Amino acid sequence: MLQRVASGSLRLVMEGVSSKKGPKPDWLESAVDFQLTGISEGSTNLTIEAAILEDVIADFQIPIFERNPESLKPYTGVDLALEAFGQAFQSNEDDDLLDKHLLKEMEKYSTLFRNKKGTVKISGYQVKKPVQFSYSHFEEIKELEERTPPPIKALITGQLDLMQYSKELIKVDTKAGNVRAILSGELTFEEVGKFFGKEVTLEGIAHFKPSKKVSSIEVEKIHSATAQDQWFSAQPTAITEQINFADLSKEQEYHGTALDNVIGQWPGDESIEELLALLNK
Repeated sequence: MLQRVASGSLRLVMEGVSSKKGPKPDWLESAVDFQLTGISEGSTNLTIEAAILEDVIADFQIPIFERNPESLKPYTGVDLALEAFGQAFQSNEDDDLLDKHLLKEMEKYSTLFRNKKGTVKISGYQVKKPVQFSYSHFEEIKELEERTPPPIKALITGQLDLMQYSKELIKVDTKAGNVRAILSGELTFEEVGKFFGKEVTLEGIAHFKPSKKVSSIEVEKIHSATAQDQWFSAQPTAITEQINFADLSKEQEYHGTALDNVIGQWPGDESIEELLALLNK
């Protein structure tokens, strides 16, 4: 399970989303290839060997907005997973390693505590201070996951540009700021190349952080922006709750419009004046 969290957090750093359509990148497998190298006496102590990210990812470039790209080069995948868990436990605005899919992966760790007792501690290569897990932590993660907005279909308009640290990702400069864009398996980098430096409208899936900020948009379609597309020059807004219209109508004692009350009652030969009188009742 630690591998899945490490894999998801690394993809968030490199691609802006912990899971997306299409094949996994080649560098991912070697980056999270953890090997068990030792078991010591006492409480169960396991030693895991993990590669330094800079050593296994060729031309290491981190296309992220929030961090200095050099900062994670000495990390291992375990370090990244531990930092992601730390962000989940703190439940604050520091959430660049989290999204809804990854939080669901983290929840699966609760199965380690079948009797809801015990503690697990994990320390990393760069993350020296052990991260401590107990069952209550995963109840908190579940609550955070439920508060995290789900991905939504979205349109966004802005100027298409290359990311500073990557030749594989793009960004969109909107009136509300930069949005990182990743290509779905249906689009290639060559197909969107003719749009660089131009105003475009992207259609795809917007992914969100727990803070409800846009993490990235997974692009499915792209076209030159029109005057009407300026409606989409703001960043996508997260859906924070589902509206149940049946419950809402009961709560507000909704009895329908005047038109609802007369539909089905019309003989069909009323005059316009009579119909207007019915609607005004």
